[in-house]
Amino acid sequence: MRSISDLFSGIFARFTSEPRRPEESRVPYNPRTVAGVTITPDTAITISAYWAGIRYLSQTVAVLPWHVMRTTPAGGERASNSPIDWLLWQRASDEWSAFQFRETLTHWALRWGNGYAEIERDAYERPVALWPIHPERTEVCRATAAAEDAYGTAIPAGGLYYEVSNGTGSKTVLAPRNMFHIRGFGEGPVGVNVTTYAAQSLGWARAAQIFGAAYFGNGAVPSTIVRNKKPLSPAGLDRQRKEMRQLYGGPAKAHGTAHLDADAEIERIGLNAAETQLIEVHQHLIEEVCRWVGAPPHKVMHLLRAHYNNIEHQNIEVVVDAISPWAKRFEDEANHKLFGGVRWRGFYTKMNMNALLRGDMKARMEFYRGMVQVGAYSPNRILQLEDENTIGAEGDIHVMQEQMSTLRYIAEKEQKTATPESAPSPRQDQPDEGDAPAEDDAAADARSEFEAAMSERVDA
Repeated sequence: MRSISDLFSGIFARFTSEPRRPEESRVPYNPRTVAGVTITPDTAITISAYWAGIRYLSQTVAVLPWHVMRTTPAGGERASNSPIDWLLWQRASDEWSAFQFRETLTHWALRWGNGYAEIERDAYERPVALWPIHPERTEVCRATAAAEDAYGTAIPAGGLYYEVSNGTGSKTVLAPRNMFHIRGFGEGPVGVNVTTYAAQSLGWARAAQIFGAAYFGNGAVPSTIVRNKKPLSPAGLDRQRKEMRQLYGGPAKAHGTAHLDADAEIERIGLNAAETQLIEVHQHLIEEVCRWVGAPPHKVMHLLRAHYNNIEHQNIEVVVDAISPWAKRFEDEANHKLFGGVRWRGFYTKMNMNALLRGDMKARMEFYRGMVQVGAYSPNRILQLEDENTIGAEGDIHVMQEQMSTLRYIAEKEQKTATPESAPSPRQDQPDEGDAPAEDDAAADARSEFEAAMSERVDA
């Protein structure tokens, strides 16, 4: 009987004989850019605009309420008792909170193009934990022959699988069913590495950052030379260099006056900050970096073109253009990987974008007022969204316009005032309202007799 190690070795050999890896990039990549600096996912994050953009997007996606929903005849309702709801909103695993899980996978997808997490399941194949795996440890491959992964899940020939390096020379094979994969922008099953495509732009920003730091870190800037009219001995030249560095090196000693002896003169050969347009370059590069990250400039503290009149519309654009696509990626992956079988039919996940209004009291009040006026929200529903205590059964009553009457009262009133279906339709030759009806001869004689009898009673 074959041992477990021999079994997995055979499976692994079938996968790794000649694995076919999906194409990740169509452009040549050299970490050493034209600007003379090295750009990798780790060095790129040292650029402040790149850091701020990734931080904003990943934290915003992570803070959105994410719950499991159940389809009902009345619409979708939260399935708060679902164990998957706990994974998405409370705790992804013992070591990862739900917030940290989403934040990490999002910023990995922004930097490397892909965010990975292993799906741990119990004996009944139900997800019980999500464990993030660094993209540099993971490779996406296509199987050359049918096989199984480490959990015994079948992988057909030509199907995708994930090869995870364990750091000890061994690798673990996972089927797509057991890997939670957030894929960024790309043309196939693997998202493109953003750093590869943005290397030159990020290299320019990194070079400008280094130049600015060097400019203010060197007190002899703008660059100068000391021209000695008489030759100095090596000892004298060394003493002159040390004195210049000691007296005028560093930002606190910049732009001082040099006093030289030995018949020497000082000459400027460099450019100052204004001539190099250092500030303008940095302002431009913030927008350049934001284009690659997909974050709006005003969210990375670049408020050059933001003002009171347009900031509200810019915030709306953030939700529609920057946050919604990433939220949709998480929802689609969870719906496909975390639910399976007849038992979970009718369940799905949903991120609530309304949470982004929590910081704007006026916008929240206008939203709630509109939802109440159309009868969609009850007072208790609003209190729940604001994390406040409810007010009892009375707070579950839905109201709407017409003196804020209840929906039941309005419906009953309409039924009472409606014309019954059995009521005869009015005759076309019926006289108009207000006109006296015509009397026949018999009715006229009867009326005359009645009036005569009443007169006799009065006289008596």
